[in-house]
Amino acid sequence: MQAYRPKELVPSIHMVTVWNNKSQFEKAEDQSPLWVLFVVGSGSFRFEIGKREGIAEKGDLVLCPPDVVLKREMLRPASFLVLYFTWTADSDEIRAEEQLLPNPAGKSSIRDKYRFASTYGYIAMLGRRNDAPAAARRNFLLRDLWEQLDWEWETHRRESRPIPDDPLMQKAGATLKESAFETISLNQLAASMGLSTVQFSRRFHKMYGVNPSEYVSELRLDKARALLLENRLTLDEIAVQCGYSNGFYFSRVFSQKMRISPSEYRQAYRI
Repeated sequence: MQAYRPKELVPSIHMVTVWNNKSQFEKAEDQSPLWVLFVVGSGSFRFEIGKREGIAEKGDLVLCPPDVVLKREMLRPASFLVLYFTWTADSDEIRAEEQLLPNPAGKSSIRDKYRFASTYGYIAMLGRRNDAPAAARRNFLLRDLWEQLDWEWETHRRESRPIPDDPLMQKAGATLKESAFETISLNQLAASMGLSTVQFSRRFHKMYGVNPSEYVSELRLDKARALLLENRLTLDEIAVQCGYSNGFYFSRVFSQKMRISPSEYRQAYRI
């Protein structure tokens, strides 16, 4: 039986459903004759697919093969996409997960959250359109998701190496999560741990893959994106809730990181 990398297959999406702040699943379990992919934008739920189980959160893909039971339980109200699709290779339909290498059945996580947010938004925007151009673009975006995941798998395989536990940086990460939306001084945090700013940044990057300021920025932008889509707060109000001094500065940072203004993001991706 020939095996294929997911990015080599041609997907054909039959249906997309878009859910925003869904508080519970209608059924505790389900199965489909098609491949089913959950693309999680926020919140979390527990899943079980055969012997695979886990918790899916923002940036995760949960793939269930055809005719396999998917059990699920909502943990926190979630926004997510559900894609029902088929896969083909040289005109032959692929239905067995054994033909996938690496096998993405179960949970996979996209590390590039900025690109993930963009792809998620575009698929959601096209989700309810039934015209041919929209269908082609959805298929392209799904294939692009697998391309991104394959790239990250390959990069991780090359770069992966044992990383020693660093309790001090674990504490730093927890502190930044708790205070990311307030005024925070990384210099003072480093000093409180007996480290220089350079030492702190180097050790933090070794453990988390980003420096402390980038870590805080990602947390703030995650919250900002959710607020832009989930309510009608002004930019100044969102800025205050996300730790920015004012709406102007927030808009400048958001536009630089996301390559789109907050207003344009809200208009394009709000459902």
